[in-house]
Amino acid sequence: MDNLNHRGHKEKRSFPLLTFYFLLLTFFFLVSCGKKGPPTLKAYEKPEKPPGITAIHREERIILSWSYPDNLRNTLKGFQVLRSESDGFERVAFIKNDQSLFIDTTFKLNVTYQYKVIAQNLKDVLSADSNIITVIPKALPSPPENIRFTITSDSIKLHWSSSGEGICYNIYKTTEKNKYADTPLNREPVCMISFRDTFLLPDRIVYYTIRALLNTMIRDEGYASTEVEVNPSHFIPSAPSDLRVVKGDDKVYLLWKENTETWVKGYRIYRKKDGQTEFTPIGEVTTPTFTDTEKINKKAWYMIKALGPSRESDAVTGEISEK
Repeated sequence: MDNLNHRGHKEKRSFPLLTFYFLLLTFFFLVSCGKKGPPTLKAYEKPEKPPGITAIHREERIILSWSYPDNLRNTLKGFQVLRSESDGFERVAFIKNDQSLFIDTTFKLNVTYQYKVIAQNLKDVLSADSNIITVIPKALPSPPENIRFTITSDSIKLHWSSSGEGICYNIYKTTEKNKYADTPLNREPVCMISFRDTFLLPDRIVYYTIRALLNTMIRDEGYASTEVEVNPSHFIPSAPSDLRVVKGDDKVYLLWKENTETWVKGYRIYRKKDGQTEFTPIGEVTTPTFTDTEKINKKAWYMIKALGPSRESDAVTGEISEK
């Protein structure tokens, strides 16, 4: 009887413990289900197709590029690039989802190729096809030669020799030697043998190179020309002009015509008094006027020079004498 009572007592104690474990498991199950949320089929939906692809034929490469919404890229594995040479498309590359560029080097001149791009999501669902672009790479023109430049009041003007009749050009600029972006300075191909760059960086060394191209839909663009360097020492201002020296009671007023160069940094004023053999700098200004407050008892000469990024101009001179 005692044993029965003892066993019954143990069974009564174990029942609440089993109930506790059951409730605990139920709680975790409910919490876990709450985190996952309701099942969705969005991952199996077709991804958006690449909205459009473009092609450039440069040197020995056909460069394909396309755009895609940044906020949708993390839903993709990447992009399939397909090419057709004659009868149907074949996949030639798989590009990761954070890239939008493919370079084809396995092509022949004057052969017709077609390209398209398809997006592939994380569940391997494919989008509809992008637009199809047709490429017929042509023989490329030679790079232009004899490139030279002239610095004007508001630009750098490049000149070069023609690469042939009907040839156009793209101009590239950089501040890092031999490192150029893919986008030229000019918005449209330049079909003349000169170009004016009005975005000046007179305090830095800049480099230019020019590529000749056929003005086709895919910009059949040849090799780069010899690189041309333009540095601050090339920006030499013209001399100021029309200097007028006016003496007041205790001051001398200097006025002159402002330089036309937009890149002139200012003006340096020099003075030489009677009995002195050399001019001495007495001030710098950014506008074409200066007041000398030192008393001039005898004859004095003034000299004004415009200041470029690293060099001065020739001088304009004037004089004043005590009467």
